[in-house]
Amino acid sequence: MSKTKHKMQEQINQLLAVLKGFDLPVFEDELGEDEEENIRNDENGYHFFTFETGDITRNESNKSVSQEVIIYYYSENRDDLDERTVDILSSLSTIPLMVFEGTQKQRLRRKDTDSYVDRIIFLYSRKIVLGCGTL
Repeated sequence: MSKTKHKMQEQINQLLAVLKGFDLPVFEDELGEDEEENIRNDENGYHFFTFETGDITRNESNKSVSQEVIIYYYSENRDDLDERTVDILSSLSTIPLMVFEGTQKQRLRRKDTDSYVDRIIFLYSRKIVLGCGTL
């Protein structure tokens, strides 16, 4: 495994550790049908994270690139979303070379129901050092 690939995976492992520290399920990219069924039947309702990595763009220096990292926090029946958002931001701030870009708050209607799920989208970019550099 190349040094760059190892550092990238190490960063994702740190992200997973932080998110799992909230005692919620964490899924990469999206929820599968069977996983969604389990979440739907959970007594806590929709309450989990998903994350994905996005586009890679070049930096001004040819020694590194940046990649989008998007984290989705789904929550149902919670009235402390702003406080929870700040807790999540605070925990994610411990990951080296992850730069916070912003959040987006959405309210999604559950399919075929009158109930809603809140989704907070955390937008980050992560720096990836190319070649022999260190993260």
